[in-house]
Amino acid sequence: MENRTTQSFPRRERGLDSFKRTMRRSARRARGGGALSAVLRGVLVAAAVTVLGVVLFALLLNWWDASDRAITAINQVVKFVSILAGVTSALRAGEKGSAMRGACVGVLYMALGIACYCLLMGQSPKLTGYLADLGMGLAAGGLFGMILTARKSA
Repeated sequence: MENRTTQSFPRRERGLDSFKRTMRRSARRARGGGALSAVLRGVLVAAAVTVLGVVLFALLLNWWDASDRAITAINQVVKFVSILAGVTSALRAGEKGSAMRGACVGVLYMALGIACYCLLMGQSPKLTGYLADLGMGLAAGGLFGMILTARKSA
């Protein structure tokens, strides 16, 4: 009869091959970045699109005498386009949690916009006035995240 208690399992060597596999795995993870870096990249892209949109709109206003309602509507369109660009840059094909990532991009983008506005205008933020903007960023980012993921998977 064979003695089962003395039977040993093969030992894995932790040599150079194991080290190389670990380094390749780490490099792949670093290249892709995490969710936080993707969200921050999305917020920066959205901010850049906003700056470009505001500059183009300001140039357009030199030749066009727009009403206050038109200016407000175009500002909302610039915000939506910026959130869409930010969410698009924060998502990759086949990723899960795209609605959450999109919502994070939208909320952080709107919070950054509110903070910049308050700093430039020298006002303290009024909570009731800016909650609607934060809600819009949350809803638009989450919705764009869901739509883009459904579109990429189809």
